[in-house]
Amino acid sequence: MKSYETFSTTADTGIRFRGRGHAELYGNALRGLNLLLFGRNPRPPKSKRPSVPFRFRGDGPENVLVNLLAAAVALAGQEGKQVAGVEIRYADGRRLDARLITVPCPRLPRIDVKAVTYHNLRVREMNGRLRAAVVLDV
Repeated sequence: MKSYETFSTTADTGIRFRGRGHAELYGNALRGLNLLLFGRNPRPPKSKRPSVPFRFRGDGPENVLVNLLAAAVALAGQEGKQVAGVEIRYADGRRLDARLITVPCPRLPRIDVKAVTYHNLRVREMNGRLRAAVVLDV
């Protein structure tokens, strides 16, 4: 598996991702979401970097992931912004303090995501890497 990939289920779709720590795991989850929504990952702008603060404290990494991905879906659907990168100030299994680097959406998302779900979501450590898969209700 790459650092992220998409998959389909009977009625939904999802993203598998991994990372050497929570910061990389969260970043790869966003890259997988971009692949699913837009078919590619944009490069963050080098000059002026428009960004949106994201701060979340939850009861575990699954809670952080669902809220992070839901925020990115909302930015795309409601504000026409695609998350092109993330500047992480702090990340662990319960907290994320970051800035989501945004660019205008190149087009409408390829799929309409109703919700980021907790269905079978569990962050696991395997061979020194964190792994997870998120199912999106489409």
